[in-house]
Amino acid sequence: MYKLHVIKPKPDYSNAESIVEMQDWKTKPTFQDMYKVIRCDMIEMSKAYYPEYSNRKDGYVDIYFDEEFLMKETKPNIAATVAWKAWQDKTGHMALPGSILHGTVCVIQEVKDDAA
Repeated sequence: MYKLHVIKPKPDYSNAESIVEMQDWKTKPTFQDMYKVIRCDMIEMSKAYYPEYSNRKDGYVDIYFDEEFLMKETKPNIAATVAWKAWQDKTGHMALPGSILHGTVCVIQEVKDDAA
């Protein structure tokens, strides 16, 4: 079983919090599945520091978002950007100064059944 954490920007820019929807999936969501959720036709992958959504000891996750977000009128996703920048700071990676993620960002988390 998998959880798809759908991280959406807050419409009022009030703080770094975001709207997070959690969807349950029986199989791992594919790009085809996420195109509908993200509302795009080209997905970019990166990493972020989201220990609450990670099964790894270091707290890193793969994030999926619209590769063409800068060419669309989408709102900045401050919470996802903070997690993305935290991963960069912890690992020595860098993005262009002023880079901010926009729109919906997804994280896939495998949920293991303890009873198995």
